[in-house]
Amino acid sequence: MFSLKAKTRQNIEKCVAVPFSNIIAMDSDDEKHFIKSVKGDVVVFSEKRNPRKMGRGNPYLARRRFRTIEEVEERLEEICSAGAESRL
Repeated sequence: MFSLKAKTRQNIEKCVAVPFSNIIAMDSDDEKHFIKSVKGDVVVFSEKRNPRKMGRGNPYLARRRFRTIEEVEERLEEICSAGAESRL
């Protein structure tokens, strides 16, 4: 579990005009009702897609950065054997 710094909590309280303890105690229905009372609208997600915000997958998978333990051990063995040969 994480916690926010006191300054961050103060900034949230100042922005939302609600004590932070009340925000924490809200469930999703309370949050929607609060936003509707402040904004005057119901909270909805936009149906328009923004191509700048589309996910492109995991960059480590795309760049083949994930390694199995077998691959790591094989590479370490190559490095160790090359180091032993250079010392001879």
